[in-house]
Amino acid sequence: MHGVLAAIKADFGCLLVAVLFIIIMASTIVFATILTPPAHNPFV
Repeated sequence: MHGVLAAIKADFGCLLVAVLFIIIMASTIVFATILTPPAHNPFV
């Protein structure tokens, strides 16, 4: 049982890093969309 809890803790740490990375990427895309005027965006 101790090994299962240790594995869950390890996976939770990795999952937490992945979630934080996804949140940072999403916020970056949202801020870029808000701050960049669509008419002057060369990627559209």
